[in-house]
Amino acid sequence: MTTTVMMDGSTVLSVRGEVDHSNAATLRQEIVSAAAQRRPRVLRVDLGLVTFLDSAAVGALVGAQREAGAEGVRVVVWRASPFVHRQLRIAGVDEMLGVPAENDADHIVF
Repeated sequence: MTTTVMMDGSTVLSVRGEVDHSNAATLRQEIVSAAAQRRPRVLRVDLGLVTFLDSAAVGALVGAQREAGAEGVRVVVWRASPFVHRQLRIAGVDEMLGVPAENDADHIVF
């Protein structure tokens, strides 16, 4: 995972590879930590290079969004890979996590 601060003040946390029960807690911790330390208005979680996402990872994203939201930081999924997009849609959390429609997968809807 890498963190980048954008010109507009938002923060992007880029994730790659597989996110599952073995590292989902680390994902949640990284999101919450970036939100608490940087306090951006928007924290984008770039999942474009994620090849696998299980239910523990979905739970980590939802939990991190709630924790960061309590700090006034909006967490949104950005550039979800097709697999991730499908998993989040099936889990019913795609809209909650700000995932755009599949045909508009490169853009964030604010």
